[in-house]
Amino acid sequence: MRNSIPVILLFPLVCFLSSIISILCEPNTLGVCNEKEKHALLRFKQAISDPANLLSSWSMDEDCCRWEAVRCNNVTGRVVELQLGNPYVDSDYTNFMLGGEISPALLELEFLSYLNLSWNYFEGRPIPSFLGSMGSLRYLDLSHAGFGGVVPHQLGNLSTLRHLDLGYNSGLYVENLDWISHLSFLNYLDMDGVDLHREVHWLESVSMIPSLSELHLSDCRLDRNMVSSLGYANFTSLTVLDICGNDFDQEIPNWLFNSTSLVALYLYDNQFKGQISESFGQLKYLEYLDLYWNSFHGPIPTSIGNLSSLRYLFIGENPLINGTLPTSLGLLSNLEDLHVGGTSLTGNISEVHFTTLLKLKVLSIYATSLSFHVNSNWTPPFQLKYLKADSCKMGLKFPAWLKTQNSLSLLFLSSSGIVDTTPNWFWKWASSIQQIHLSDNQISGDLSQVVLNNTVLDLSSNCFSGRLSLLSSNVVVLNIANNSFSGQIFPLICRKTDGRSKLAVLDISNNALSGELSDCWMHWPSLTHINLGSNNLSGEIPNSMGSLVALKALSLQNNSLYGDIPSSLQNCNVLGLISLSDNKFSGIIPRWIVERTTLLVIHLRSNKFMGDIPPQICQLSYLRVLDLANNSLSGTIPTCLNNISSMAARPNEGDFNVLEADYDYESYIESLILSIKGRDSKYKEILRYVRMIDLSSNNLSGSIPVEIFSLSRLQSLNLSHNHLTGMISVEIGGMKYLESLDLSRNNLSGEIPQTMTNLTFLDVLNLSYNNLSRRIPSGTQIQTFSPLSFFGNAELCGAPLPKNLDFHINILKERVKKSWQHV
Repeated sequence: MRNSIPVILLFPLVCFLSSIISILCEPNTLGVCNEKEKHALLRFKQAISDPANLLSSWSMDEDCCRWEAVRCNNVTGRVVELQLGNPYVDSDYTNFMLGGEISPALLELEFLSYLNLSWNYFEGRPIPSFLGSMGSLRYLDLSHAGFGGVVPHQLGNLSTLRHLDLGYNSGLYVENLDWISHLSFLNYLDMDGVDLHREVHWLESVSMIPSLSELHLSDCRLDRNMVSSLGYANFTSLTVLDICGNDFDQEIPNWLFNSTSLVALYLYDNQFKGQISESFGQLKYLEYLDLYWNSFHGPIPTSIGNLSSLRYLFIGENPLINGTLPTSLGLLSNLEDLHVGGTSLTGNISEVHFTTLLKLKVLSIYATSLSFHVNSNWTPPFQLKYLKADSCKMGLKFPAWLKTQNSLSLLFLSSSGIVDTTPNWFWKWASSIQQIHLSDNQISGDLSQVVLNNTVLDLSSNCFSGRLSLLSSNVVVLNIANNSFSGQIFPLICRKTDGRSKLAVLDISNNALSGELSDCWMHWPSLTHINLGSNNLSGEIPNSMGSLVALKALSLQNNSLYGDIPSSLQNCNVLGLISLSDNKFSGIIPRWIVERTTLLVIHLRSNKFMGDIPPQICQLSYLRVLDLANNSLSGTIPTCLNNISSMAARPNEGDFNVLEADYDYESYIESLILSIKGRDSKYKEILRYVRMIDLSSNNLSGSIPVEIFSLSRLQSLNLSHNHLTGMISVEIGGMKYLESLDLSRNNLSGEIPQTMTNLTFLDVLNLSYNNLSRRIPSGTQIQTFSPLSFFGNAELCGAPLPKNLDFHINILKERVKKSWQHV
């Protein structure tokens, strides 16, 4: 053809174009690193610390454009990007953090447009002010990098900057934010965690950035005084606004509803109050609305149903929100997550609330007074992945519509008022659900033939019965406490699972199990928490329990177990709680127990232990609960108890974490029945705050060591029903947190120290039946106690004892008799 190009000419042209494209598209192909910039980068490397040797490729022998984390212009060879953010954020990133000094040699990188130093640790050093002279920067990320001090105003000189991230450093603060308005091309600003409370006019400064698209100012100590100076803000380009975790304590300002381009609005945890405005319906592009953890009151506005693009709606944990759930929410056809739990919503939820919610994946309506009222044959339009409806009335019958949900991975229906037998379809349908929480209902059923496969299963406080179920190797948490399971524990414990067991928590307490504990515990190496208390178990603790080296809590209380505590348990090196109370254990308290320094709780009351209290117990600096009451212990009270530092000073609350098993969305928390203030009470969430010693009803002798009164954090001390002698030390006045003190039924003598009037938290006092004498100290606290607290001390006088003792003696004797019969 006349216009065709000869093949002999076309081939060289194609080769030439291919080489040009290759040069332009592939990085660093020219290998022409600028020598000046290479030396500048080497000086930068020399000034920083790099313990993981991430920059090992940075050497004189290599082209700097081929170095790790360096990108050059493909044509000029000039450095344009430094990607020095920690590359291991999703793993153990602390081992790979850069640190040290940031060298001003960076100023020689004239064409550097991208600098990322995030997720490193610069030990609280200030952000270098010279960064404000790097005029080519368009992207600057210094987040999570351990910078501290004042944010340099010189950053306002970066006139071409598009992206600035200073979030979550180590004490960054701003004195004046005027400089931010100079960044006229900025479209992304993140100052999360930067202290802005000194800058009252932050809103005015930030709103002067015309191109700003994303603004993140969470946890910045902003408060109501900082928004009152400006009633209007020009955020017409803003698509994302995040001001969570501040302290506004006011109604949502009206200027926010003028930001009609918003796609995501995060107002979580700000103490916003007032009603949720109907003006939210104006934000027609909104896809994400988070109003969690505020102080809103009144109804949910119906106008939210106008937000046709909304995908995520978080209104939960606003306890004062009331009224009914608007049916207009059923129009949100793009809604994926709906969170209204933790409110005071009432009324019924019916099919109309879900009319067009085909995309709904998460429904969270827990801790409300909402009631599910749907037809028994209702088929929802959605497929949930997460249903959290704890304390929401689901009806007496088991919800039949659940069987249509084939994608469910998390099911929470605790305390939901179900009084029913699990339907035949349930356990097969539920076998693929990751977590099932059905506690505190009245659900019944025989699980003997069911093989449980769920990662977390909480069926506690129901009416389940039959023999114990079999477990697959997938089960991590099994809590079936407070049911009516019977039979022996042997079939569960001694059956090997397919594959290595992952079981970490086993709570079968308060059932009707019988037989021995079985010596098969070596099959469950992942166990960290065992509670078999309040059953009818008998026999001895098997040696194989000592193979559970990860065990943190062992609760076998209130059974008929006997014998010595096996020495094999000393292999449980991280044991934090041991509760063997109300059994028939005998022998001496093993030395290994009082040398296990990880222990926080020793609960051995009501057994047949004998011998001395080992003095090594004083080494347990984390100990919070020591209960050895009602045994046959003898000898004296160790004089070194003041070394138990958690009872003498404020302990590290994190120490209690050994008694908790955390897993996604929930946690298993150890509980304990303690006898404090003359009554048995269950302690669970508040167990971490309890400090008590109970050595009552033993054969202890000698004086009360003065050192015990140094335990200033102790809340309950019971040494009653022993053979203690001597005087009560004046040092008792230092036990300022003491709420319960029982020294009754001993042989104590002398006067009651005047310092006892310092015990202003004291709620229960019993000094009866000793040999105390002289006048009871006068003080507003002591005179409020009953005369029974002092009865049986013949030479004791003064209020609250009656003046004419003979007149009251018979009445008091009768009261004491009835009181002790009750105890």
